[in-house]
Amino acid sequence: MGSMIHLAVGHLEIDWGKNQFFRDHSALFQGEQDVASVPYLYAVEGEPNGFKGEVKWKPLIEYKEGLSKPFPQVIERLNLLGHTYQQSAREFASLARLHDFDDTRFTFAALSDALATVDITSLSLDYGEGGEEFGEFFRRELSPRLGLEAILQEGRTDYYAISQAMENLSAYTVLQLLARNPQAASLPVQWAFNDIEIGGYARRGDFVRALDPPTRFLIVTEGSSDAAILRHALKLLRPHLADFFDFVDMEDGYPFSGTGNVYRFVQGLISIAVQNKILVLFDNDAEGLANQRRCEALHVPDNMRILRLPDLSAFKNFPTIGPDGERLSDINGRAAAIECYLDLNEKARVRWTGYNKEISDYQGALENKAVPMRAFLKQRHLKGDYDYTRIGQVLDILISAAVSVRETEVTRELHRTI
Repeated sequence: MGSMIHLAVGHLEIDWGKNQFFRDHSALFQGEQDVASVPYLYAVEGEPNGFKGEVKWKPLIEYKEGLSKPFPQVIERLNLLGHTYQQSAREFASLARLHDFDDTRFTFAALSDALATVDITSLSLDYGEGGEEFGEFFRRELSPRLGLEAILQEGRTDYYAISQAMENLSAYTVLQLLARNPQAASLPVQWAFNDIEIGGYARRGDFVRALDPPTRFLIVTEGSSDAAILRHALKLLRPHLADFFDFVDMEDGYPFSGTGNVYRFVQGLISIAVQNKILVLFDNDAEGLANQRRCEALHVPDNMRILRLPDLSAFKNFPTIGPDGERLSDINGRAAAIECYLDLNEKARVRWTGYNKEISDYQGALENKAVPMRAFLKQRHLKGDYDYTRIGQVLDILISAAVSVRETEVTRELHRTI
């Protein structure tokens, strides 16, 4: 019989494999921290059914080691792998062309809506050794719900083509669509690998492991404090995504201190056609804005994004001090370094320091910026009285840019394979 491996949401199998033939889904999980006791479904011999001595098979559930993660967190990781909801729509369109069915009559929106509302808890365990596969689920549950046979009046040719396409719909597209279903989204995504490991077809380290280097993103900032704050923010606010991001090694001193050096570094990376996925993040001050524009004028490849800390409405009337005394000023694009995105006290203010000719504006810096930085880096857990809103918005632009890089890559791969 061999050994089976299943990726599942509840009793619905999203993907399966046998012996050494299976897809690697380890990137959906985070190694040891996601190891859990998960259900394994088997069919065992039951009572005779009274017909020619045949026996009725019944389901048996055993709990063994596997990987398990909350569905919403899996979807966020899936997005960073480039398999977004928009990418799912592209895959559906490609399968329609490949299997030659009319996707204006059976649409992606119809499939998405059906999966968003179907009762996933109604799945029976009586579908064989490993639960119910998505192809079976589509024919039994979704096809009648969508009224496909009534829609496709020319006969069963289109219906057969659609069924074949649904058999080939990727596991990650199914996950994206199911994530919109409140019942499904409350369930964990589980990868039951133990039988493959015990059978000797793979090692535990093939499943419980870190992300491969090509899957991760290198973040380049203007200085070591920027990198330290971002690294810590990811651990505190987005721990389920932190392993996707690497920072330049700072152990022997940060090598790219200052915006000018970062610009030259970007020039060098482009000149050697670096293959790593890179996010370059400048401060939201005069120098950062000037160098962001310089970098964007280069021929930036698809695997790289040039970013700047986001403009915020809270910075439009920020306390400042300069030759004209104290006043409220707009520090967006002029003086908003990363420390400004931390929780600041009422005494926080920016001091104007000089004039930047490239953008014809003044540069400023937060006074005593090491104080909020140290307070943030000391945190080991989220604090209820701390305002994480602004630093959370910084993480949002980083993650969004990373998703864009990977989605571009996955789209290109889809066009090559389908």
